[in-house]
Order: sequence, then C-alpha cells, then structure tokens
Amino acid sequence: MRRQIGLAFLFILVLAVTPTTGLGGQPEQRVVEDMLGRKITLPQKIKRIVPLGGAMRFVVYLNAFDLVVGVEGAESRLEASSLRPYGLAIHQKATHLPVIGEGWLKPVNVEAVMTVHPDLIITAGFDAAKANDLAQKTGVPVLGLGYGGSAGFLDMNEVIKALTLMGRVLGREQRAQEVVSFIETAQKDILRRIGPSEKGGPSVYVGCLGSRGTHGITSTDANYFPLEAVRGHNVAKGLGQRGHLFIDKEQLLVWNPAIILVDAGGLTILKEDYARNRDFYDRLDAVKQGRVYSTPPYNYYYTNVEIALANAYFTGQVLYPEKFADLNPGQKADEIFKFFTGVACYDQMQKEFGGYQQLQFVNGVINAH
Repeated sequence: MRRQIGLAFLFILVLAVTPTTGLGGQPEQRVVEDMLGRKITLPQKIKRIVPLGGAMRFVVYLNAFDLVVGVEGAESRLEASSLRPYGLAIHQKATHLPVIGEGWLKPVNVEAVMTVHPDLIITAGFDAAKANDLAQKTGVPVLGLGYGGSAGFLDMNEVIKALTLMGRVLGREQRAQEVVSFIETAQKDILRRIGPSEKGGPSVYVGCLGSRGTHGITSTDANYFPLEAVRGHNVAKGLGQRGHLFIDKEQLLVWNPAIILVDAGGLTILKEDYARNRDFYDRLDAVKQGRVYSTPPYNYYYTNVEIALANAYFTGQVLYPEKFADLNPGQKADEIFKFFTGVACYDQMQKEFGGYQQLQFVNGVINAH
C-alpha cells in the first residue's frame, strides 16, 4: 500500500513540472518576458485579447484588431479624431464591442474583463505592480509593453521591441517585421537626406507640448523625437533633464532659438498669451524672422508613432529645406498613416488642427500659413 501511495505521489509531481502538451506533442503553453521584465505564461495560440492604455494602437499597427474582444471607453466613446489615426481605423467596430473600463488611467473593470474571457490582456503605460495586480485579480496573463519610459517619451528602439514582441506573441511576426522595416527605412531616409556633415543645425525650441493636458510655450521636451530623428539642436537638452519639462519663460529669451516648433494642441493657449504679452514674443529672433512652425500633436491618449514619424520629416524640411525640397509633408504624412493604420487622414488633420503650418506673429495676433 505504501509503495502504491508513493508511486501515485510521484506521478502527480511529474504532471506538475512537465509542460502540458497537445496533439503531436507540442507544448500548449509558453513563457515569454514582457517589457516590464516579467515572465508570463501564455497559451501557444492567442485568440482573444483585451488591449489597455496605449496598447490598442500596437494592435492596429499589426492588423490584429480581429482578436480584440473588449475595449476601453476611450476607444469606443471618444469622438474619432485625426490625432488618433488608429482610432479612426477601428472606431465603427469598437463601438460594437463590450466596454471593459473607461481608460485614461482609471481602474479597469475586472468583472467586465472576465466576462469577455480573454486569453491575454495587453497593456502599455502600466508599471509592473499594476500589471501583476491586474493579472492576479482577473486570472488572465498580462503582457506589458512600452514606448520608452514616462508618458509622452518616445524611444523608437523601444517601439521596435514592443512590435517585435507583440508580433511573436500574437502570431503576427510577418506584419511586425514589415512595420519595423518601415520605421527603420524612414529613419535611414531622413539621415541620408541630412548627410553626415550636419551637426545639429540651427538651434530649436519646441513649445506648447501636451502632457496630461494642453500647455503653453513653457512646456517642452528635452528628447523631442522629431528633433532627435533629424539630429537637431534641441536647446532644452542643455538643461540636463530627460523628457517633458516646464521651463522658466525668461529662459526662452536667453536661448533665443533660431527656430521654434509649436505643438498645435497648445496653439490656442499660445495665441492668448501672445495677445497679452506681445512685447515678450516680439523680442525672439524666431518670431521676428518668421521661423515659427506648428506641428500636429503626436501624444493623444499615449503616443501615436505614425504622427511622430511624419513630424520628423516635416522637422527635417524646416531645418534643412534644401535637403527636403522634394517633400510634400501632407502627402508623406498620409503615406505613413495609411501604412500604419490603413487610414489616410491628413486632410481631416488640417481641418481639425491646421496640419503643418508657418506661424506669423503680427500686432498681437498669430496667423497660420
């Protein structure tokens, strides 16, 4: 009897440590490491997913929306906007899917998630503790992705890692490689145009950048991706900080940059400030010489990679006009948007936010051309 009990215990132990296999001896599960450094166990084939935070655009980029079984209210209830091209691509379909939370960093509705029975929850913008907590509460594995750090901070190398990982997890490796190749080719094209002889070009300040809301001229980014992509001289980088920050307004006069780029999301605030403080702006060389330009925001419910890449081309044209003389920024933007999301929406972007424009400061009024 003791021998039979011992053999039974050994059999149970072997079952516990041996990977579950399906037909043909193939493992039914696999272990992957996400971008938060967490090891998670997943089914071999993912059929049902719930994307949270900034993860939905990655799903759209990889043509994997057919796997989505639940969406955030931010995806189905927000008005479709050109600042979220991926949202335009899925809006009609998203409105017919169950809502599993509001998004915008609000708590996830755990019961609603469990009701749609996902194989995997995908997040972008969560930290490890939040991802672990959600996995524990739902009993569903949570894959953490990222864009490069804090909200609004874009590191294209991290995006490439996220796309590659997600392609492997969802079985969309070919599309993931296509998107990665598109990004790398665009970056090489920009650098080829600039050439090795350029070392930073004219000094540039980027203002009115959104960060959990809209802001005025003092809101900037020391690692603004479009400037990084064209090897631009970002004056804010000299402060020794990374990512988004607010400067003292007088610092802008000290820098007196040759070019100012304005995030169109904060353009209304800038217009109001110029009307009140005309003398301040009229002291800036960029204003006096007509070298202020607006670009569409690329941070709107996390980071829209396709808009950031299109903005990099426009930034290159602003800094090195002769090297981007053949470029039509709007056409290039639509080419990029269409590849990433299937939707070309630059015309709508022009109507909503003005697109790529030169700004003229005249007698307390800002005019766009």
